[in-house]
Amino acid sequence: KAALEDENEKESQIDCVVQSSEPHDDSRFPPRSYLLLVVRLNVSRVALRLNKPDEAAELCSLIAEDNKPHRRNTIARRISSSLLRRSNSFSATSSALETAIAAYEHDIDRRSKWLSSVAEHYITGLIHEEKGEPKDYKEAWHHYNRLLSHARTKLDHRHVYICALLERRGAVLFEQRKLPCSMLSYLACLKILEHQQSNTGSNVFNKADLSRILYAIARVLHDKEEYHDALVLYQRALACQRALSAENGGRPSLDVITTLCNISRVHHLSGEIDAALAANREVLELATILVGGKMEHPFLIHRLKVEGNILVEAGRLEDAMRTFVEAARRCDSDDGRDRMMTAMVGGGTVGSSQEDADAGDSSVLSIRSASALAQITFFHPAAAAA
Repeated sequence: KAALEDENEKESQIDCVVQSSEPHDDSRFPPRSYLLLVVRLNVSRVALRLNKPDEAAELCSLIAEDNKPHRRNTIARRISSSLLRRSNSFSATSSALETAIAAYEHDIDRRSKWLSSVAEHYITGLIHEEKGEPKDYKEAWHHYNRLLSHARTKLDHRHVYICALLERRGAVLFEQRKLPCSMLSYLACLKILEHQQSNTGSNVFNKADLSRILYAIARVLHDKEEYHDALVLYQRALACQRALSAENGGRPSLDVITTLCNISRVHHLSGEIDAALAANREVLELATILVGGKMEHPFLIHRLKVEGNILVEAGRLEDAMRTFVEAARRCDSDDGRDRMMTAMVGGGTVGSSQEDADAGDSSVLSIRSASALAQITFFHPAAAAA
């Protein structure tokens, strides 16, 4: 909430700057058109973060309309004209000033064109990606490709902007289920990121960037059913996420829990039951801390049911029953508890089953476990959403 209020305040302040901007004659600052372009671009990015894609699209349209070559500002003309009217002894100075002004204007024009391209393609691509429809993913991919082609002609192939574009393109391709192409984009992004980090003193990227890309690559491998490689990448991402969590005071992060969920799933799909259960128990421990000890939280109940299903598959029926009963006890209402117990016994009588379960009746355990096993559908190999 505090972050949202801060973003709203920032947006309000920037909007005031946009509305109150007036032409200036101060040669120490860039032209007003360039300043307005920069502010509008930043406001559009803030609007996207505040989930206001329509406002961001409107600002991008304004940027496109105002995308005109920048001319010499008035003060620069006055200075150069006054210098040219002076004696010939100042001709060398006048020529140097003219050269400097031309170089300055060329730099402003170059920057303006790049920022306009960012608004036209990158921000617009983010807007389409945010909508989440198949046709929008295709449009986002088109915009990212256009800007990527432009960036590769203007910038170094290992530039940070190219890395960001490759990441977004990989994400869009992943959503389109074009996994091999998505993998290539992510791997190219990882190569740039690792190159930047290998440079001594470079702080362009940090562990959060690295963990995010490693996790994305692991997700692709996971969905391609290349479980061994996916597990290696998940472990690398988890190491970065744990380091970040330690730097932030040791509080569990959602990223760590999400990665552990998928590690548990990969172990499960690979038949490594003990490793899957160990990862899931850690998920439960960290999630309990994260939700402030609220044992009836739906996510905790869900992970208990996941653990129970794994135990049933492993043939550990007594452990499975204890886990299912614990999940049922945590349901925050009688109705919810009844629905869960009904699901575990296959729609049988709930009242007596609940009493027998609380008493630890092993015959009820076998019935419930068998029923739960019968209801387990084929596990889709895709990564679980935490």
